[in-house]
Amino acid sequence: MKEVGVRVDVIIKKIKFTTINKTYTELVRDWRGRYCFATQYANPDGKRIFLTYYFVRKGYTISKVFHRNGEFLYYYCDVMQMHQTGRLRYVMVDLLFDLIVHPDGHYDLIDIDEFADSLEKGHLKKRQQVHALRTLDQMIRLQTEGKLIPPFIQDAKMFPVPPAPSKRRV
Repeated sequence: MKEVGVRVDVIIKKIKFTTINKTYTELVRDWRGRYCFATQYANPDGKRIFLTYYFVRKGYTISKVFHRNGEFLYYYCDVMQMHQTGRLRYVMVDLLFDLIVHPDGHYDLIDIDEFADSLEKGHLKKRQQVHALRTLDQMIRLQTEGKLIPPFIQDAKMFPVPPAPSKRRV
């Protein structure tokens, strides 16, 4: 994996109708062009680290998930609607379907209930619904063929993370 030599940040606005509407800045860890790049961040639980590859034109992300100690756990794949809004600025709408791909290749489809709830509430436009279903179908087909996770992600390593803050008793 090639880390960007100069500090390059990408600005991502993430919208998830159920829980998230935030904009954040992330350090680019692997730049493969404006339509494929990676960032790394710690999950709020502090125990897992996500090295997330954004496939802007394909409409999904693939996160290689590690335990904080660097041990690979699984891949977490999100169906997204993404587009570039400026130089290194992106908007991502989480379309709720997720695949967890285990090291042995089997996968679990999750958050179908969230998708159904969003349909009932009218949060997703018809074109977003169609995009979500078609992208999910494509992802499942690719995983069934063993082609969803590209070799460069399979080979990717977690970047060093600072030690977790210690809790001092007062």
